[in-house]
Amino acid sequence: MSRDDRQLEAMRQYARALAIADPIRIRMWAEAELTTSQLRLLFRLREEPGATLSSIAAYLRVSPPGASGLVDRLVRQDFLRREDDPRDRRYVRHYLNDRGLAAITELEREGRALMNEILGRLSDGELDGLIRSLELLNGAADGVSSTAEAI
Repeated sequence: MSRDDRQLEAMRQYARALAIADPIRIRMWAEAELTTSQLRLLFRLREEPGATLSSIAAYLRVSPPGASGLVDRLVRQDFLRREDDPRDRRYVRHYLNDRGLAAITELEREGRALMNEILGRLSDGELDGLIRSLELLNGAADGVSSTAEAI
């Protein structure tokens, strides 16, 4: 098999692996009417409570007006809340509310259960090989420019 063929097969396998969680995401999108970007934003706000709109836009690699639209919809859907920054009135901080936290907690719970079932089918040696392969992939990705990461 040529190098190009190996890389193409790696891409195919990677795409198949990414699709593992699709049934959970699709159900979540249907029930809560959440897009991938909105889900990413909810997870980000759990990691960075009180994020500003600028921080959200930078994380999602979208313009501030684009981020504002995502935030507006999530506020209307009652997944997050805005608060004025008491130290600097120029800033608005964004936080998950109970519904937003419950949504990502459930998504994580279902995803973890599915992955535990799948990974439980691998031997210890296969699991070690998978971990090593993912470490290699992540290490290679670390060397890619931020322009390529936005794709």
